[in-house]
Amino acid sequence: MNDLIGRGGPKLDLLSVLVVEDSAFIRNVLTATLRAIGVGTVHGEPTGADAIRLIEERRAALPPGTAPVDLIISDLVMPEVDGLMLLRWVRYSPRSPDRFLPMLMLSGAADRHYVEQARDLGATDFIAKPFSAGIIASRLLTAIARPRRFVLAKGYFGPDRRRSQRPVAMDCRMTHGSEILVVHSKSKAVGIDRYPVIHFELPNRLGAKVGLAPKDPVPVLPAEVLAAAEAEIQNRAGDYATWIAGEVDELARRVERLRAEPAAVPGLVAQINRSAHEMRGQGGIFGYPLITHVAKSLYEATHGSFTAVTDNERLLFKAHVDAIKAVMNARVSGDGGATGKQLLATLDVAKKKYAKVEGDPGAA
Repeated sequence: MNDLIGRGGPKLDLLSVLVVEDSAFIRNVLTATLRAIGVGTVHGEPTGADAIRLIEERRAALPPGTAPVDLIISDLVMPEVDGLMLLRWVRYSPRSPDRFLPMLMLSGAADRHYVEQARDLGATDFIAKPFSAGIIASRLLTAIARPRRFVLAKGYFGPDRRRSQRPVAMDCRMTHGSEILVVHSKSKAVGIDRYPVIHFELPNRLGAKVGLAPKDPVPVLPAEVLAAAEAEIQNRAGDYATWIAGEVDELARRVERLRAEPAAVPGLVAQINRSAHEMRGQGGIFGYPLITHVAKSLYEATHGSFTAVTDNERLLFKAHVDAIKAVMNARVSGDGGATGKQLLATLDVAKKKYAKVEGDPGAA
């Protein structure tokens, strides 16, 4: 398969990509997909802290000037050191081996505030969950073939954000040309302090590494390569069904503990919210979009700070867990037809019923 990619196409086998994702299942899927589209070396780490450790260890072990990795794909929402903290480290830390390193951020459907934060910290691009092999390949190849120039301005360092439609106060779109210093080499930023805005017009190192000329179009991988990569994802659908069964059982136990362990409520709801976040980004990948729909609803219901939960809230959480169980027990793929509609209708009834304020005479 790599021979097929290499004939007249980008030499992706020369690339080194780091995947940072706390879900081991999704991390393995991403790793397999990247290898299927031809990426030569793929590293996987569960947290931003582990990613930083790997980068520093590789930098110490490799010859000077050698990039520890060529590109990072990182989830945004992770425990402890999340994707935003990792992105900030890459762009701003004096320990970063390359502040221009391309970073593609994985984001769930309800992560708009995280996406905006990541954009303003200098993210290269985003891969939405649920993803496909085609989306991964497209984002990767665009980042390699069409890197945006980097901008240094007050409060911002990262790829030029002017493709965004929403104005950002710290952007330099209205800056006069005489106030902009254009730098064509990392080593020739002379007089940088005299300019409010710096544009870095640097050579495309990654493009050259994989054999792309500056004016070459963004490559498109052969259909058979993308099909094989997509098959890598779909072949794991059965493993996903087995894996998520254990996750849902644990989710159900946490919901039940809400009643018996009031002191543990804040931590339990946070864990339920985290599990819902993971599930909403996974179901659609493996042919279970109903899981994404229900888990997104549970994520929204458990989002925020909880010091206690009412019986109605607990029953609402349980209704979501029961819906996820029903989807997986019956292997309801796609939209589920009549069965899927009935499941969603039942969940909607539960949401309306348990969303009523306890003590309201109309709540019975």
